[in-house]
Amino acid sequence: MYTMKTIVTAVSLAVLTTVGAASANAAPFNNGGHDRWDTRPPAHHEFAFHRAPRPIVMRERIYDTLRFHHYRAIGMPIFVRGHYVVKSMSRRGRTVLVEVNPYTGAFLGEFRI
Repeated sequence: MYTMKTIVTAVSLAVLTTVGAASANAAPFNNGGHDRWDTRPPAHHEFAFHRAPRPIVMRERIYDTLRFHHYRAIGMPIFVRGHYVVKSMSRRGRTVLVEVNPYTGAFLGEFRI
């Protein structure tokens, strides 16, 4: 009985080590040539990478985000240096400025005035 358990354990251990070694060998040697020793010139698409203009969310989406985070908008959203800033009332009744991502409408943070 114990010898059979020992044999099964040894076989399963041997199978696991070969599978583990095979998966380690399956790792790619060259990961796309993006290492510091790669001396090839960059491809053409890496030279002329132009980002397409992204759509900016509507103001209603910004108001929905504020309401979701328990803020009341006092003023209009203003686009300042890559993000929307909205003067609003916090949960505690303080006047704060809230930053909102203009591309996703996500809440970024607040700072007191």
